[in-house]
Amino acid sequence: MNFEKCSQIPCLTSEELKSLGKWYVSTGKEWICHSDDELEEFKNLFLNFINPEEWDTISFYSDFMPFQQS
Repeated sequence: MNFEKCSQIPCLTSEELKSLGKWYVSTGKEWICHSDDELEEFKNLFLNFINPEEWDTISFYSDFMPFQQS
């Protein structure tokens, strides 16, 4: 997610973040999360925690990050 166009960076509790997925970055203007939800479902769940006035300023995108299991 990208918050470049937002007036302020969202502030979510650790419980709210955990309910959405596994977070790799949840600070700054770009956050990275792994979720088992489809992008649209994740977006809807995330926006429930955000001021509706900011909804159109948040950019969501999906990418696949390779990882190595040890």
